[in-house]
Formats: sequence, structure tokens, C-alpha cells
Amino acid sequence: MAASLGIPTGALPTDTGEFLLGRVAVTPIFLESDGSIDTESQNWTTQEIEDVLEKVTRGVNWWTEALDQLGSVHTLEFVVDDTYARNPVEIGYEPIDRPSDDYDEYVGDFLDFVGISSSHTLQSGMLAFNHAQRERLGTDWAFSILIADSSDDADGFFPSNGSFRGAFAFAGGQFFVTTSTRPISTFTHEMGHIFWGMDEYAGGGTYHSSRGYYDTPNENAYDNPTVGFVQQDSIMADFNRLVAAYASHESPASTFAQLGWQDSDGDGIFDVLDVPLSLEGTGVLDDTTGQFHLIAEASVNTLPNRNSSGSQSDITLNRVSRLEMSIDGGDWQVVAEPNTPIASFDLLIDVPESFAAIDFRVIDAPTGVTSPVLSATMTTPLMNASPLVGFNYIDNDRNGVRSAGEPLLESTVIDVKQVGGGDLPNGELRADSLPMQSDLTTFNGITLRGKTPAADEMLQVRNYGGGGGQPLFHVYDRQMMFYTPIMNNRLRFEAVFDEPTSYVEVDVVALGGVASYGRVDAFDADGNLVGRVTTDVRNHPTGSLSVGEQHTLVLHDQLNRIASIEVYGHDETVIGTRAIRYGVPPSFSTDQFGAFSLAGLPDGQYEITATPSDPGYLIEPQTVTVSSGEIVGGVSGFQARPVFSPRFNQTQAEDVNGDNVVTAVDALQIINDLNLNGSRPLAWDDADGAMVDVTNDGVVTALDALRVINRLNAQDAGGSSGGQAQSEPLAVDAEDDERKVLTDSTPSTTIDEVFSQTQKWVAAPGDAFDDGGIRFT
Repeated sequence: MAASLGIPTGALPTDTGEFLLGRVAVTPIFLESDGSIDTESQNWTTQEIEDVLEKVTRGVNWWTEALDQLGSVHTLEFVVDDTYARNPVEIGYEPIDRPSDDYDEYVGDFLDFVGISSSHTLQSGMLAFNHAQRERLGTDWAFSILIADSSDDADGFFPSNGSFRGAFAFAGGQFFVTTSTRPISTFTHEMGHIFWGMDEYAGGGTYHSSRGYYDTPNENAYDNPTVGFVQQDSIMADFNRLVAAYASHESPASTFAQLGWQDSDGDGIFDVLDVPLSLEGTGVLDDTTGQFHLIAEASVNTLPNRNSSGSQSDITLNRVSRLEMSIDGGDWQVVAEPNTPIASFDLLIDVPESFAAIDFRVIDAPTGVTSPVLSATMTTPLMNASPLVGFNYIDNDRNGVRSAGEPLLESTVIDVKQVGGGDLPNGELRADSLPMQSDLTTFNGITLRGKTPAADEMLQVRNYGGGGGQPLFHVYDRQMMFYTPIMNNRLRFEAVFDEPTSYVEVDVVALGGVASYGRVDAFDADGNLVGRVTTDVRNHPTGSLSVGEQHTLVLHDQLNRIASIEVYGHDETVIGTRAIRYGVPPSFSTDQFGAFSLAGLPDGQYEITATPSDPGYLIEPQTVTVSSGEIVGGVSGFQARPVFSPRFNQTQAEDVNGDNVVTAVDALQIINDLNLNGSRPLAWDDADGAMVDVTNDGVVTALDALRVINRLNAQDAGGSSGGQAQSEPLAVDAEDDERKVLTDSTPSTTIDEVFSQTQKWVAAPGDAFDDGGIRFT
């Protein structure tokens, strides 16, 4: 197996044994008394060291062999560091002669020996050592085994006046202590505890206990009250059942599930890693180069950790191993191999000259877990896998589908309303906009309260001096009898929404410690956890917050189930809360390839209005129906069709000032406009004024003035020949987009007559008159 590529995504330095997959560092620590405190009764020999190391290796590898029998896609590898076995650590105590409860003495001595800071507790010190081992050995997890030499002891057990006789463990990636003469199965059993396995015998765990990533009930415990229950052989049971399980490499499903080995859908991928990757992006076939231009972001996702013990960090070993492409349903081809938790792509990809469809996905190579597939065609851009998706283009041939070469419209504003004109439910609550030091109840569709172990408490907004005086939400801490903005595992900030929503943003700020982690839990109306987001490398450059650093946490739930949220600092770190936003944004824009997507629309009917940035185009509104988070009817492509420019005179194009005659004044109005505003495309906020867009192309340029001047010259030529000059403007017919001649029988003033009059020329202050592109014919 390849070396680990860093700490698992979502894991903290203290998460050194959350589920038993991947690569695990094992550090056996052989303890050797130097006689300075206790009388030395044991002495490690070279052969004893070899024999016990063999027990360690065979004991942990039992789990690899048991995993192989389950037929999953997963692998498990142990990396044994024998540094402190081949060179036993000298201490003043003789562990085998002391009660087991004295373990803290020699564990503390070991931590001093390896230079772990005395500021740590015993447990946090061992976690710090294990994390250092994980980083040094390039593994996903790490734990230690402290082994007391019992080779010359009468019974090979600790004295009977202690809590344990043969071996005992501290769960969650910490360590276990054992005597050297215990059988291999003891090493296997104790290692099960390291990854949250529970004892199933009397005096150990009970049926009413639960633990592990899925918080699995201890169903094979000796006291299971189910009628007809018969305890199965298990590596976590006692005596004969343990020995039988060791021989067969088998245990009950509930036992294995506590260590993360649970495959609910039977696809060979354990639930903890059976979480689809994310891929969001846009892309289009470049008509010029013939390449496909893909811009996308990908990331791994995590299953919420429901462990009733430990830090409850949401963790995965998955990675964005590869970006893959398939043409017309063919084999998947590798496009890029980032092999990281998150990845960004901006690629020009060679594709066949002709194809019906191109698909993209990202994949975690070890498990085969993939993202949803994003698809495009030669004329349809790539769009996200969201309920509301579409794209905007100019339908030049008016056939209702995009043809090759028809331009895609970026920056088109998409507005979403409920059918009938109702706004989408959304709102914002900012601490700096609420009354200070007043009890808060319901504002903007959000009911606020504090969550403490004892009761729900009122909230207030107060300035926090430790945070630069910024206003933050404060919870009343009944134990300490004061209001505090510090949110941690004990004190939380709760927001309940008037209506369930699909989208929530929370602005948090770190209030202490070297590293803080904001966390938001989302619940449905029945109190079930439906989503969670925590500060980590997927949403923050460093994965943690320094004091005073602000951060926005974002939660999506496609099924629109978020009825309430709780905000707090993860893993005993502390954060403050500044603002909450919820609901679907009512307005957004198409991307550079004309595509758009909107996740999280509640079930219902919606009217979608698209407004191009160029007012020379019109897009008809569409109605969509959403059911169970998916579009069941409606949007695909929005066709933009040319319409009269708002600054075009449909009656007589060259009549810029609308006085029903074409004179030099009309040309001058365009020239003045150009000198004031420059050449520019017209926008919706530039739709009023003189009809300066003579060419009806949505852009004001010197060509518009030239068109008027040429018309005047044509009129002048017609008059000098003795005939009456006729108006011959070109106009666009909005129905068939054909140019038609519109005539005007009104005699026109000649250009010579206008220029004989005094004219006021206008230029932008400090700018010279620009006559570039103007010519008289």
C-alpha cells in the first residue's frame, strides 16, 4: 500500500484512531526498570524482545486478515516502529510488581523521555506523541503499546490489588498496557479498544453502551436482554468466545461496526468512506480551438461522526485521486491526477471533432467512490448537478436549440420567484444590526436561544472586549452567572427557522487558543442531524482559525430539511457568532460560459426570469416545478432573441432626436454622446435618452454617427439632382429579424444648411474631440 498523504481530512491532531482503515503506526514501548525506585526483578533479553515483537506484529495483523475475509474494497496496513522495543526505555519503576493503577508513573516517565511538554495531561501527552509518530511514519493513525516485562514473574499478571490484572486500554487512538507474557489474542483484543471496540463480557461493556464512528450499540454484550439471545464468538468477548473468534478471524457485525467496518448498502465500501465526492464547475466546447474548456472544483465529503465518545470529528481517508472524462459513454480516461482532498481545474482538453456527449467525474481510486457525473454536448455547456440548471445563448436561427457558433451569454441575471410573484424565503440576522443588551427572540424568520447542558437560555447581543469590541451573540451561562459570547461544546448558540430551509451561512470568529474550529450542526423538524460543517482544509486555507480570525461556514441540504442549527467551537475550542443568513438567493448570474445552477429550491413552482446584460436581447420567462429536490419540468436552455435596442428609433433609424427629420443635429447628438461617454455597449441603466444606436447593434460607436452622415450625404446628392430627398433608414423588424426600408416623405434640411448655423460641440472635460472613425462621403 502507498504511504499516507497526510493527516486524514477532517481529523485533528488528537484524532489518532477513529476508524480502523488505512495505515496505522504502532509503537511498542518496552519498559526496563533501572532499580532507582523499585527493586529490579525483570530484565529484557534479546530473544524476549524478538518474541514479544512477533506477538505485536501477529496481534495487529489479525485485523488485516479479518478485514480481508469480509471481501470489501478496503485495505489495512500496520507500520511497527520498534525503536523503543529494541532499546527499552529505562524507568525507576518495575511495572509488573506494581498495581496496574500505577501506570501513570511510568507513562509520565516515558513522555518526559521523549520530550513531550509537561503542560499535557497523560492522555493528551500520549496523543501528542502518537500524532508525531503518525506524521513521522506517514500513516493515517497511530497508537502505542506499553509492555511490562513479566518473563520472570510467577503468574505474568499485575498484582491483584489493582483495577486490572493482565492488560487494559485507553480508547480513541491512545495506548494500551499489557504484560509481556500475555497471548497474541490479548494484543488483538486490546487493539480493538484503540479504535472504539467495547468489551462484551461481564465487568466490561454492557448492552446499553454504544461507541464508534456510527455510535454502534454493543449488541453482542453478555447482558443483551433480547429473548433468545445467544452471545456470538467475538474478539471482544471473553475466554472461549475470544479464542474461537481469534482462530476464525470472525466477530459479529456490531463488533466490527464499532471500529468502522459497516457496509449498509452491501457495495463493499464501508459507510464511513461511502460518501460521494463533490464536483462543481462549468465548461464549453471552444468553437475556435476545438478543445473543451473545463473550469471546476472538486472535494471529498465526510460522513457525520456520531461517536458518543472522543472529539466527534468528521473524517475521511478519501481523496480526489483523478479527474476522468468519458466520450459518448466510452471508457473513462484520466484527465488529471491531483490526489488531494480538494482540487481546482482550469483545463483545455483535446476532444474528437464530433461527439454526442462528454462526461466528467472525479474518483477516489482506492474505494472507487465517485462524484456525480457532469455532462455537456458540443452545443450545451457543462452544468452542475443541481435541481435548477440552465444556460443562456443567442438563438440567431430561432430554432429553439443552440446551434454551433451561437454565442453564450455570460452575466445574465437570473431571478427566481414563486409562481404568483412571491419572494423565496430567505433572511439575514447580523449581531451589529440588533438592539444591544436586550433579550432576543424572533427576527427575520429566526428564533434565537442559547443551549446549555441545564436549560435553554436567552441570548443578547453585546460588545466583546476580547474581540476588539465587536458585537457578538452572547449566551447566559447559568453556571458562571454571566453572559458570554464564547461558544464551545458546553455552550451553544441555536437558531430555529420559521420554515425549513436548504441553505445556511454562519459567520464565526475565533476567540481563543492556538487553533479554533467553528462547527454548525443542522437538524430537521424532528431533531435529527441532517448536516454538519466544521472548519477544515476543505473550506479554509489552513484548516483552523487563529485568534480574531473570521470565517463563514456554509451548509446545504438538497431536501430542504434544515429546521434549526447549533453553532459552537469544535473539540473544546472557542468561537463567537457574528451573523446568520438562510434561504435561496433570489438573484444570481450566469457564468462565463452562459451556464447557471441553483441548489436547494423547496418543492413548488417557480418563475425564472433571465435578463441579459445587453438590452438588445429578450429572454422569455420560464416556469419550473421542483419535487423532492429535483426539477420535474422546466428549464434547460434560455433562448435570447434580438429585439430593438432601447436607443434605436424604430420609425426612422437616423432620426436620433426624434423630431421626424434627419439633420446634422442628429449626427452631432451621437458625436456629443461619444465624447461624453465614449464607445460602449448599452446596458439596462443606459436605456433612456436620444436614439444614438442607429445601427441597432446594442453598441454606441462612431459607426452610428457615420450612418447619419452618410444618410445626409445621400439626401444632399438627391437634392442637387433636382429630386426631393427621401428618408431611407434601415430598421430591424422584431418578428423576422430582416432589414426593411422605411421611407419618410418629409423634406429634410440639407447638411450645408445645418453647418451654416452656430453649433455647440461638447467634449468630456480635459479630453480632445475624438473624430476617429468618422468620415464624410
